[in-house]
Amino acid sequence: MHRNLFLNLAILIFLLPFNVLADIQTIHHNLQMTINPGEGTLQAEDRLTLPTATSEVEFLLHAGLEVTPLTHGARIQLIEEIQSSVRVKRYKVILPKPATEVAVGYQGAIKHKMRRISQGYAGGREATAGVISEKGVFLGLSSFWYPAIDFYPISFDLDARLPEGWSTVSQGVQDEKGVWRGQSPQDEIYLVAGRYHRYTKPGNVAESQVYLSTPDEKLAERYLKATQEYLSLYQRLLGPYPYKKFALVENFWETGYGMPSFTLLGPKVIRLPFIIVTSYPHEILHNWWGNSVFVDYQTGNWSEGLTSYLADHLMKEQAGNGAQYRRDTLQSYADYVAKAEDFPLTAFRGNHGQVSQAVGYGRTLMFFHMLRQKLGDDLFVAGLRRFYRDNLFRVAGFDDIRKAFEAVSEENLEAAFKQWTGRTGAPAFAVKDIKVTQFGIRYTVSGRIEQTQDGAPFSVSIPVFTQVEEHDSLIRRSIEVSERSATFKLSFKKRPLRMRFDPRFDIFRQLDPSEIPSSFGQLFGAKKVTFVLPADATRTIRRAYEQMAEHWADADNSIEITWDADIESLPKDRAVWLLGASNSFANLFDAHIRENSIAINNELFELDNFSAALTRRHPENSDLTLGLITLHDRDAVKGMVRKLPHYSKYSYTVFDGYQLANKAKGQWPTENSALTVVLDESAEYPE
Repeated sequence: MHRNLFLNLAILIFLLPFNVLADIQTIHHNLQMTINPGEGTLQAEDRLTLPTATSEVEFLLHAGLEVTPLTHGARIQLIEEIQSSVRVKRYKVILPKPATEVAVGYQGAIKHKMRRISQGYAGGREATAGVISEKGVFLGLSSFWYPAIDFYPISFDLDARLPEGWSTVSQGVQDEKGVWRGQSPQDEIYLVAGRYHRYTKPGNVAESQVYLSTPDEKLAERYLKATQEYLSLYQRLLGPYPYKKFALVENFWETGYGMPSFTLLGPKVIRLPFIIVTSYPHEILHNWWGNSVFVDYQTGNWSEGLTSYLADHLMKEQAGNGAQYRRDTLQSYADYVAKAEDFPLTAFRGNHGQVSQAVGYGRTLMFFHMLRQKLGDDLFVAGLRRFYRDNLFRVAGFDDIRKAFEAVSEENLEAAFKQWTGRTGAPAFAVKDIKVTQFGIRYTVSGRIEQTQDGAPFSVSIPVFTQVEEHDSLIRRSIEVSERSATFKLSFKKRPLRMRFDPRFDIFRQLDPSEIPSSFGQLFGAKKVTFVLPADATRTIRRAYEQMAEHWADADNSIEITWDADIESLPKDRAVWLLGASNSFANLFDAHIRENSIAINNELFELDNFSAALTRRHPENSDLTLGLITLHDRDAVKGMVRKLPHYSKYSYTVFDGYQLANKAKGQWPTENSALTVVLDESAEYPE
């Protein structure tokens, strides 16, 4: 779920804990409206039903909308205008006597431009606070398109009239008259509209729906089937799905938004073959986390990390790639999070770029993984189900999650939650003074584990896997570490051969340099970058590389651009991109550059037909990364600029010269980890 968070107001309205309301009272909106996409305008009436009688009601509304009272004898008073990314006005409706019903009418235009949401030169996501246009309609709380009132969740009936050929989508279900009815408590109302082709499929859990801008039965069928499978999976895992439908809706710009009972994905995203097994289950799962159990943003957004763990990570784990996914998560943290930018999970609100994603998604994901390791699968699932059951349609925070897991495990988890949600940083480990001693028929491995990170030590249970003589499987033990330095002794019946400390990346920690291959993410996450252009390339290619460097420099003022002919050596204090195989410094990639081709894993890619990007450690500073980009022609610039940031975890990638389809990608192999200790040099070890 990637909601637009242009206004803190859009969050602050719903920070009051709904769970103090025993029966979850709601404010009901009965909305009737007409939308004119060509003019970007709407005309609406909202008849509100309040939980208790009152003589005054305050609400926020988009400043571009003119409002009038419809309740007989009521007056509207403008309290203030609030300047932000979206201008809103706070009004007060004064009723002639206390009542539970109030009605207002309003009309005007909502046409906000797309804004680039980026962080560094690898950014590029676009978002809008709200728009009514010929391309489509997108309205949510960030648009303030309906009267937003504090304190209570909402339910609604929404009757939106548009030109012939247009369809609307919202939460809840649509009746035979086209009215959307959202009876479950919600934290906001969405209205999406476009010229859609609609496909449906009944199911045991809920009806699957697909809304596409152009007809495509095969694509729709794949999503309808996948929807049924994921709804069944998560209902079995967590509890009843809270809605009667789930819809895949094609947006008119590239998005990955998750709303209650539907998701809004961009036209290119929808058609990527891997999305249906990666991002799509993530958006469906948000109907449990975030769209049914609401997030208490004051205490930190737990929803994104938990959803990533039970969707993105779970899919990789089921395919046998869970450890690799966790290693990539830790590498992303290493690539993008500097000490000055780190923040605790309690301060995470939403995704605003690579840093917030590495912390808010990555650290939260790893925290839930560590909690699962501590409690075991059965208690972990029981805790999730308890949390969902106790907080359905209520605002919840990390403290409510802790209470649910404490209830099922009968353990005090306060220290663990405080450590992993309330502080910054991550532990880093070094293994010292390992010694093997034999006592009769038993062997003891003793040693010391040091925490080498800055700041206070963490309390961590480190998994250790030991290969012993005459055993094919590894023996798993745990070492409890809570001080800066901790000694340990482990006993075995057979001669120990090799020990691996956290080889499956089960702990949120700083990776040792020996565990991290060079990657594009290290270049995109660098605080200072220099682009070195090839002076002796043809005029056309020189201009192409200039355009590439200038595009990225426009997005980040820490980027410097120079020509290879103007420098004698590469700067040692910053990451460096070399552009062009003819670059005078390209010999640093001699292991891969041939006369007219790039060599990757014994395969040759001709420079005239393929564009490529490679990385390696900076030859003068192993803490930094060096990259090389080669373009097969000038027309590849836009595609490379757009695509390469999405390959941040990889060490190399190759694209063909036609549609820039990926032909090769991967990570360079790393040296033996410093957290792997060989105990017997003569032994052979199964991998």
